Amino acid sequence: MVKKIPNNDGKEVSNSQEADKSVQVKEKVSKKRKIAILSDDVDFVRGKKATQSESKPLKIESDNIFKENADNVFEVSKGKKSKDDSDLGKPLEDLTYKKLSPGMLMLGVVTEVGEVDVVLSLPNGLTGFIRGTDISEEFNQAIDSTTDDDDEPDIEQEDLDLCDVMKVGQYLTCSVVDVTTVNKTKKVNLTTKPEIINCSVKKQDINKNMVLQGVIQSVEEYGYMVNLGIKGVTAFLNKGDLSLKKCDIVSVVVKTVNDGNLILGLYDAGTTKALSDKTVTTFSSLSPGHLVNVTVKKHAANGLRCSFLGGIQGSIHLIHLKDMYNDKAVQDVYPIKRKLPARVILINPENKRVLLSTLNCHVAMETPCNLLKKGDTVEDVEVVRVTKRGVYISLDNDLTGFVHLKKLQDKETEKVSANFKVGTRHKARVMGFRILDNLVQLSLRQSDLDKPFLSYHDIKVCSVVMVTILSVEEFGLVVKLADNIRGFVPKLHLADITIKNPALKFKENQRIKAKVLTVDPSKRRLTLTLKRSIIKNSTADVCGYDTLEKDQQVTGWIAAIKQFGIIMNFPAKIRGLVHSSDISNVPMTEDDIKKLYRIGQVLSCRVVHVNPEKEKLSLSLNLLEELETKNSEETTGRWARRGQIHSCTVLSRSKGDNDGLIVQLDSTKEEAFLPSYHLSDHKTLSELNVGRLQPGTNIPQVLIISKKMKKIIVTAKPSIINWIKSFEQMPKISDLSVGEFVVGYIKDFQDYGCFIEIGNGLVGLCPKACLADSFVSNPRDVYKSGETVMCKITNIDKEKERLLVSLKHSDVGGEPTMSGPKLLEGYFSELNMFSNTEHQPVGTVVECEVVSVSENWYNVKVGDVSGMVDRKFAEEGLKVGDVRKGVVLDFTETNRGTYYVSLETSLVESVVGRGKKKKLTEGTELSAKIVLTTEDYFVVVLPDAAHRFGYVHRRAHLSDLGEKYRDIKSGQVQKVSVCRARKGKPLLLSFVVSEPETPTSQSRKRKRSEDQDIKFDDIKLGEIYTVTVKSVKTLQLNVQLSRKVNGRVHITEVTDSPNPDSKPLTEYKHGDTLQVKLIGFRHSKTHRYLPITRTDYVRSMGEFSLRESVISSPKVREIKENEKVDETKDLISSLVVGQQITGFVKSLDSSGFVWISLSPGVEARLWHTLTSTDKEEVEKWTERFTVGQCVSATVFSTRDNKIDLSLVGPMTADAKFWCLVKATLPGIGLKLQINARDFGIAPLTELNDNYSKDPLSKYHENDLVQCVVVEPPTEGSRRTTLSLRKSRTSQRWKKAVGGRKVVNQVIDKPEDLEVDSVYSGYVKSTSPTAGIFVSLGINVTGRVLMKNMSDNYLKNWEPMFPIGKLVKVFILQNGPKVELSMKLSDLKKGKKKEEEEEEEAGEEEVQRCLDDILLERYQESDGEDDEHADDAEDSDDEVKEVEDAPKIVFTSGKAAVSEESVKESVSLREVLVDEKSESEEESEEEKPDETETKKGKSFLKREKKRKKEEAEEEIRKIEMKSNSTVLETEDDFEREVASKPDSGASWVCYMAYWLGLGNVDKARLTARRALDTINYRLEEEKLNVWSALFNLENSFGTQDGLMKVCKEAAAVNDSKTVFLRLAAVLDKSKKYQELDDVYSSVLLKKHKKSKKVWCNYCSSLASQGRLGEMRELLTKALKSLPKDKHIRTICHFAQTEYKQGDPNRGSTMFENVLTTYPHRLDLWAVYLDKTISLNDNEQTRLLLDRMIGLKLPMKKMKFFFKRYIDFETIHGDAASLKNIKEKAQSYLSSSQDE
Repeated sequence: MVKKIPNNDGKEVSNSQEADKSVQVKEKVSKKRKIAILSDDVDFVRGKKATQSESKPLKIESDNIFKENADNVFEVSKGKKSKDDSDLGKPLEDLTYKKLSPGMLMLGVVTEVGEVDVVLSLPNGLTGFIRGTDISEEFNQAIDSTTDDDDEPDIEQEDLDLCDVMKVGQYLTCSVVDVTTVNKTKKVNLTTKPEIINCSVKKQDINKNMVLQGVIQSVEEYGYMVNLGIKGVTAFLNKGDLSLKKCDIVSVVVKTVNDGNLILGLYDAGTTKALSDKTVTTFSSLSPGHLVNVTVKKHAANGLRCSFLGGIQGSIHLIHLKDMYNDKAVQDVYPIKRKLPARVILINPENKRVLLSTLNCHVAMETPCNLLKKGDTVEDVEVVRVTKRGVYISLDNDLTGFVHLKKLQDKETEKVSANFKVGTRHKARVMGFRILDNLVQLSLRQSDLDKPFLSYHDIKVCSVVMVTILSVEEFGLVVKLADNIRGFVPKLHLADITIKNPALKFKENQRIKAKVLTVDPSKRRLTLTLKRSIIKNSTADVCGYDTLEKDQQVTGWIAAIKQFGIIMNFPAKIRGLVHSSDISNVPMTEDDIKKLYRIGQVLSCRVVHVNPEKEKLSLSLNLLEELETKNSEETTGRWARRGQIHSCTVLSRSKGDNDGLIVQLDSTKEEAFLPSYHLSDHKTLSELNVGRLQPGTNIPQVLIISKKMKKIIVTAKPSIINWIKSFEQMPKISDLSVGEFVVGYIKDFQDYGCFIEIGNGLVGLCPKACLADSFVSNPRDVYKSGETVMCKITNIDKEKERLLVSLKHSDVGGEPTMSGPKLLEGYFSELNMFSNTEHQPVGTVVECEVVSVSENWYNVKVGDVSGMVDRKFAEEGLKVGDVRKGVVLDFTETNRGTYYVSLETSLVESVVGRGKKKKLTEGTELSAKIVLTTEDYFVVVLPDAAHRFGYVHRRAHLSDLGEKYRDIKSGQVQKVSVCRARKGKPLLLSFVVSEPETPTSQSRKRKRSEDQDIKFDDIKLGEIYTVTVKSVKTLQLNVQLSRKVNGRVHITEVTDSPNPDSKPLTEYKHGDTLQVKLIGFRHSKTHRYLPITRTDYVRSMGEFSLRESVISSPKVREIKENEKVDETKDLISSLVVGQQITGFVKSLDSSGFVWISLSPGVEARLWHTLTSTDKEEVEKWTERFTVGQCVSATVFSTRDNKIDLSLVGPMTADAKFWCLVKATLPGIGLKLQINARDFGIAPLTELNDNYSKDPLSKYHENDLVQCVVVEPPTEGSRRTTLSLRKSRTSQRWKKAVGGRKVVNQVIDKPEDLEVDSVYSGYVKSTSPTAGIFVSLGINVTGRVLMKNMSDNYLKNWEPMFPIGKLVKVFILQNGPKVELSMKLSDLKKGKKKEEEEEEEAGEEEVQRCLDDILLERYQESDGEDDEHADDAEDSDDEVKEVEDAPKIVFTSGKAAVSEESVKESVSLREVLVDEKSESEEESEEEKPDETETKKGKSFLKREKKRKKEEAEEEIRKIEMKSNSTVLETEDDFEREVASKPDSGASWVCYMAYWLGLGNVDKARLTARRALDTINYRLEEEKLNVWSALFNLENSFGTQDGLMKVCKEAAAVNDSKTVFLRLAAVLDKSKKYQELDDVYSSVLLKKHKKSKKVWCNYCSSLASQGRLGEMRELLTKALKSLPKDKHIRTICHFAQTEYKQGDPNRGSTMFENVLTTYPHRLDLWAVYLDKTISLNDNEQTRLLLDRMIGLKLPMKKMKFFFKRYIDFETIHGDAASLKNIKEKAQSYLSSSQDE
């Protein structure tokens, strides 16, 4: 039966739901079409209504609907007329997803029919989707009828599917429903419902020969009823030879018209002619798919503009012009007035624009034929046309390809490079097809060419692929093969064994190898396996039943175990049955089978019978054993078995993953595989033998270790073969015992250990803890796959045939059979077995010619063979061509043979002159000198045995890791023991001791004269000696005085006057001879000075000096016995803070220090923040210093016997440093770290020149800040006072404030305060008796007595003034004791006086600045700045219009103005001073901008302040009165509201009282009482109560309750004000979904003329980060708002972009507005402020240059010049400031002349 078709979200929808949705879409599209049709530009001829008989061609002369914006097909016309020639040459716009809109009609071609939707190819490479519910109502009804009648099925009813009504390649006319975004990909939803695509066609518009698209509504006896979706029209299609069915979509031609009754014929593109203007009389009757004759009117850069049907204008893009895929110009192929047929492919009914195509395939309505498929590679294709978006490629079979700009090359580029000119040829790959554009999408990128897969079609079953794990699930793995290809690995296929927890084995992003099991491209499904037995087994590559043959061996996995047998699964969904009789010769039950086999197990089977037609497969597990045995007896008489030893002959070499040799067993003539790692016990020999063993070479003995079917694997490892030989037959697990030593090889690794195979299929596990005596984190780090090892059995599980073994040296080190000498003997035996190269034996003296020189080696020629000489065993200075005698140390056959030679003269002479060799016996101990180290052994020479040579193996046994001898290097002397003396060959030796002896210690044992060597007893302090440089280190020269006396020259003792940043040691090199002075002896380990009576010469070293001052000075300090030397203390005694000193960088540590050496034994430290005054250099301090670099620094501190340095000077008054913020101290300030030991305090008054309410909020721990020392530490106190004020830390700021006051002046002493003035400060402390103490400066604190706190009495005032609170005070007395006042009456007097002085000073300063600019230095006035500061202050103090909605105070049983309410920072001020009335806001909106200019800013500012102060005074009175009487009980509040029934604040406090008690219902009743009691004329008081009720419902109620209250409030108050307050409540509580509903359903609909609504919504969207929606909101706002509000709205949106969006977009918006209104001074000022805030000085200067270049009145120009000078004073230099002054003078001169 037919199922319900799921919608786009995967949910099933009913017919009624889809019908409702269809009606909505239809109404939406129909409405848009009606707007386009019923506009002023109609299609009908003026006069009476056109009838069918009186229809006339379209008359365009009187209309202008087709002449505007002809090049833009996708944007709605704005109604402005344009000249015909205005857009000549303009390129046609490309169709994109952004330009699609609902109701747009398009022609599409079906490319894929899925289960739930249909995919269409659209113009310009777009793709659309038609959901099953958007095809037609007939199709939906058919689906519903089949699903509803499941209980009573109709015998004639057939299953209906999308494939029944849609065919691939079918042309369809469709309409855009919407464009959605799914996973960041645009999706175009389309519909073919006739009532939607034909909604604009009227009954009277239908004429004969008109082409329409409809749906077969029913099948009648003589034809079909067709649904055209046109009201009042019935259509019948004659049956004829047609075979259609219900729900089919057809294109029909109108044959006859009879008052709404139509007789139709099926549309045939081959016979139907182009439509005429008599057929299509209105634009609305035009439809995509119509064939018309067009006339070329204009040429565009990428297409044509044409007209048809009497004046309709259309566009033809280049890709839809035939014969244009070449380099020809459009005008050459298509001249003006040329006529050609074209088919309509797109119609935009909103602006009546049309796109057409002239391609032959579309004119004939035939699907383009394409022989290529996605993923194909096309060789040698030619570029035929180049455009900005890409290039066109010519392909075979008249096909054309297109390569997008991004697909040309892997490197991103903005334009087509010269490598892709017309005529060039390239290799391309097919990435897809644009059916409607008749183009093949190609790519030339190498990365795309190299991709193995582009789609699921490219993947073949049984192919082995590399995949990346995307996620690990309980049921399996989700993997990725390519960017758009996903696959799934079931849990059953994760490994050959069962894995219970996949997350422990697999990790995300892990790369693994897998084999493809099934591929379903239509469903985009891919299944893979990770079973190695399937991946590596070629018999598992089963791709179909037809590929199987009888007796063929196949490998699969068990899918199920039944009573009758085993069901096997194979790739490509092939299944087979292994009958129980074919499992074993013995009858087996289901339980017996389950004991032997498990689900998922991999088995090899033999095909018994296969029937491809019926897809049946019979299998057997008996394989071919009997057949193989029979065949073997006939051929060779016997069959090779595992465990046998054979000789073999090499046949060939196998390369790749299975590197090794293919051999033939000599006795059985069978082929076997010998892996490369099985050629020897030694890795080096395995690599050598795999190249040496050529075809035909005989290998004496190999052991068969594995045999599976005909695949035999053998090993040639002598140790394993010899161990197997020790058994009479192949060992079984019963033959082994715990504690026994066995030999095997590493087979596999796991994270928990490694598996070792020891023969006969026995595998033992060596846990990670048993790999070595030391900890091993990763087994792969110490052993390699295939490596031979000896192990000890530690546990045996004979039932499960499992072994546990150990590789520890402590466990296997005592086994003598595989000791080092035995390994050496075996090594050379194997080496000589297959050797075919003659060479000089070890110890032979040969002549060597130097052919090249490298850093560590000399490359020489020994005869015709190359050789290598370690530079340690050769004289220095050899050049190419030099010939020397040398001794052969070793020979290797790699690279055609290579000698290792020693050119050491003493060795050559000893070998040449050696006498008779002394006979050595086993066990003799000798001293040996290491002359060569290889991967397997050491080559040594025995000086005490006539310089005979010998070998010492690196490992003591097979499992030895060689760690004991890892540090032995060439040149060292070791004690060895003779293990075996071989006549005429080097000895086999073993080490006796592991500690290496240096040549010096060895020579000490020799008897030789040392009379001429200088000893420590011979040298004296203060003497000058000649030394030789042995090595150059970063901080010292290692020198040698004699063989027994070594020393150093520290970097600080090299020169007296080093250059800063230099490295003096780079001037010296190895071998240099120096004259130095001995200044002391040091311990070689601790580097401390030794006394002159030292006795420990072994650990002594000389301390020498190269400094001229030291050499010439006769004084040398002598250290006496038991004298304690403190070099640091001695140096500190001679240092003074602030003194310059030179040192050298010793190291840099992560804690922030640069350690500097001042002398050989003294170090100082440099804190990183004291390394520069530039912040960037401080942050990158590690990049500025290198070890050994000379540094000149200042002594910063010498406390506690430690020396601290500074590169920025000492800590004195006015010194500037960069410091780290270590802590924020509330009420005090910042704790700053100056260096490692010094900290300072920056008080609150020194954090900024402009005080803020929360000055500590912007600072965080470890922030880097610049500060200046105000009070440095003294001897009696370590306290340091710092300042962060810009006026102190910045020289530019000092210049800026030189002529005027900053916002908050620096108060250093009480005398700096001016009586009767207002200052700001921070509360320092409070006292119930003394009052409030306010900090006005670092050392200036004033007191506010209780009587001076307020004009009214305050009873509970302490909680209102917490420590650190910012307050304004009035100076009453500035003597030694500063007395302050906080009375409002005093503050008003001080402010009025301050304003008058500032205004007068500002006007005088502006005039003086511009008139006398060249006569005196400019001093910046604060007229403008203060004005902005006042505005900023106003904006801070002023309660915002919507955001500051009243809040409810939650108290614990006390009044709202109690201590608890103060702590919650909520006062009555927030409730009463809420916002301006809506009438005031609207009146201000309506005021023209000229009014502001006439009144002047100063007037508006004073008026605003006056209103604000009046409101504040009223609030203060209420607050004071509330404070004077504490309201604690219900009776108190009842008396309060009874005395003041019209006070909203009192009622809100009463509500807060009930909420504090947790009684929400009482709070609601109180709010209702207030609304009923307050006089109806006091709207603001009522609004405050309503706002409080909003907050209550939002916090404690439901959303429905909140909306109910809001609607109730809107009914009795101004609706906009109410909903704006509701929006503010929702915004603060972050209920964004409800906020969007309020704006979309109420505010933006009912109050769309209000700028305030749009601006508030803009700010809300920006704060949420929804910038895209915010930008779309501007377009809607400009359409709704009156034009006089556009400028301010755009300005608000632009400022929001600067603050929370894209500043570039904001700049563009300002530029657009100022282009139209260049005289708007306010816009220029805002634009300039926002540009300055970006800190882009160059961009700001460009804007200022534009401003001063405008031709505006003198007053405005003075403002511009004033701002320019302000900017340069702060951000510029003397030259830029001078330049702008000259420009100002020039302007003044020119203005006076005019």
